[in-house]
Amino acid sequence: MPVGEVLDTLESRLLSNDYTQSEKARIGALYVVYMLKIHHSASDKVIAVLESVSQDKESGPVIRVGLARMYGINAEYSKSYYLFEGLLKQASLAPDVRALAIAYLIVTYSENQVFASNARLINTLSELIFSNQLEQLLPLHNYMVADYYHSINSLDIALEYYEKSLNGALSQQDWLLVSDNLYDIGILHRNRGNYDAAISYFRKAEDNDKNIDINYSEYLALYGMATTYFNSGQYDLALPLSEAVTSHPLTSAFYDTEIYKWRAKAFLDMKQYAEAEEALDISRKMYDEDRTAEQTTWRAELEQIAAHITAARGDYKTAFAQYEQFHEDYLDAKKYEDLELIESANLVHQIEQEREKASELEKENESISALLTAIESARATQQRYNQWLVVVIVLGIVTLLIILYLLRKSRHTNQLYADAKAKAELQDKLKTDFLSNISHEIRTPLNAIIGFGQVLTEKLDNPKHKRLTNQIVNSSEMLLQLINDLLDFSKIEAGKLELDAEQYNIRHSLKKLADIFHGQAQNKGLKLVFSIDPELPPVLIFDELRFKQILANLISNAIKFSSEGKIEIRLKLLRIDEESCTFEAGVKDTGIGISEAQKETLFEPFIQAESSTARKYGGSGLGLHICNQLLSLMDSKLELESETGKGSDFFFTVTMPYATQIKPVKPVTKTSDNTFSGQRLLLVEDNDINVEVILAMLSTTSLQITRAANGREAVQQMVDNTFDIVLMDIQMPEMDGYEATRHIRQEMGITTPVIALTANAMSQDIEACCAAGMNDHISKPVQKDTLLDTIMKYLSND
Repeated sequence: MPVGEVLDTLESRLLSNDYTQSEKARIGALYVVYMLKIHHSASDKVIAVLESVSQDKESGPVIRVGLARMYGINAEYSKSYYLFEGLLKQASLAPDVRALAIAYLIVTYSENQVFASNARLINTLSELIFSNQLEQLLPLHNYMVADYYHSINSLDIALEYYEKSLNGALSQQDWLLVSDNLYDIGILHRNRGNYDAAISYFRKAEDNDKNIDINYSEYLALYGMATTYFNSGQYDLALPLSEAVTSHPLTSAFYDTEIYKWRAKAFLDMKQYAEAEEALDISRKMYDEDRTAEQTTWRAELEQIAAHITAARGDYKTAFAQYEQFHEDYLDAKKYEDLELIESANLVHQIEQEREKASELEKENESISALLTAIESARATQQRYNQWLVVVIVLGIVTLLIILYLLRKSRHTNQLYADAKAKAELQDKLKTDFLSNISHEIRTPLNAIIGFGQVLTEKLDNPKHKRLTNQIVNSSEMLLQLINDLLDFSKIEAGKLELDAEQYNIRHSLKKLADIFHGQAQNKGLKLVFSIDPELPPVLIFDELRFKQILANLISNAIKFSSEGKIEIRLKLLRIDEESCTFEAGVKDTGIGISEAQKETLFEPFIQAESSTARKYGGSGLGLHICNQLLSLMDSKLELESETGKGSDFFFTVTMPYATQIKPVKPVTKTSDNTFSGQRLLLVEDNDINVEVILAMLSTTSLQITRAANGREAVQQMVDNTFDIVLMDIQMPEMDGYEATRHIRQEMGITTPVIALTANAMSQDIEACCAAGMNDHISKPVQKDTLLDTIMKYLSND
């Protein structure tokens, strides 16, 4: 609902007799929040209703903040400050309400030109917001800081905070605060004399009015542009705009007083003295009627303009009296505009000279005593000016001390931030080191279990024994998958996981999945069904490893949580164009299903549908989260349709380019044990069990294998003998694999292929191996086929 309509509705309800006091309190709290944003006061009737419900236990504090601000807008500063102070003394006041009270007390102080307390209040507001994590109030906080620095003429700092507040208000779509910031940035540029920039920001504020239905931005923009044109002397533009300001529905005495003052000054410059006096009289009257509690330099300046008009008409005696009144009012206002005081002293001297000349011409016989009285009056004025200058200097020193305090506070905050950042980086490094170490320690025994299991499976003839050995290998590989999930999770958290897209036949990719899961499904009496849309292009450009990882996880879960029926894997074409196609991939099962309550947290890390699920079926709770993170790299996400006891359907939609020119695929031939012809292999490994695993895997080949127990022995072997290939472990005593490889490459200049054979399987480990000069990387646990294929890649029978 638009702001204006909201305010009208709330106001009518407050004045209605159809609501209880408690209901009116809730309505009043909402109403004052809007009124705070537009810096306007309510009618006397509405204020009376708000006062009657201001002691409500729940809504009362917010209403009292609004009332205190409205009193300030009406220049009833004593009532305003009393109410603000009473609120801030309440220890039980909610942090967000306390923050609002401090923020609008700062605004009220600024309007009354009382700036000394604002530095302390801003510091309190900052601590309150950050200690209570009130991020929603940060744009308002930044606006208050900007307004303070603007008031003490630190314009660069003020502009920085205005821009912070503007960006925050835009992100929150707080259009009223957006208008305030655009307007104040315009005023800042106006005060600097950057009139074009000022008008540009007022135009932006005017354009922002489309987001607000009460012409709030329009009014601020009109006022800002009028005063800018007055400042720049473009009276032909300023005067019509000033009339639009004073006739605007949102106009107030606060702004109209200033507008009529500017009109008086403009007419004075244009030598239209009657119009100048008329505008000045209106400004005086409005000020004295509507801002009775204020005693500011604004009011004093009206007498200064009156003196100028009278002097311009030649009545120097009256002008001098008026200027003395101005000077007295100005000093009594106790403000900090020392440059204005200097100008005042100069003008007093100028008017006195003109007065003396006029007196000599008009009255030759004027008494000496009257002249002495005038001189004494000027001397008293000068004396008061000197006293005030001392006050200004003292206040300047106080302001400087406050700024130094804030700078020290800022440095302290920056240091805390730097310390927190260093701690976070340390924690991240410790986590990475932990994952790397735990991965290495688990992979080392798994290497023996899986390696010996694979060799033993090949050698066994008894079907029962072969099946039991296969179960050992499969269970070990499931444990390995849990480790890989943790590593993938770590990469995703660090933002280091990237897709590697190439041309692949997507049907061949699914066939590989069928080969992997056929045995598992058959063992549980499940049927794997692949449904591939015949219109789907066969060769697509995608990351096959990660795409298969997603589907493999879904298929594995489907098998795990189903005891009968079938598992359907489908690829359904949705649309196709000249460069890409979009299809739905899904895995549907007939398993235990997922309830509505369980769906809410299913995709979060380390979460399973029930705590009993992990005990009954196993798993880390990371799989679906990792799938979703991988899909986010493909601009997609997992979706789910499921019913308890009737199965689940996990699916996602992806768009993939298809290959217009298909690269020829080199046929894959399985490396056989007799492919090699007596080449020499150096196995560098300190763990005896791992040595036995590798020797068992390569026992049926013709490779001549020599072992080195550490990197130092490996270097010596390379000095004494010639080898065709080296399998290099990383973590070894005396000299590790990195150092040994660097010595072989850099000191000895040997180019023999060196393959890392290690349980260090994280991405940074692979990068470190390449940086040391190794040609390839095989992670433990070692798959026999992978080992033979990699060795064959670097050895040739030619």
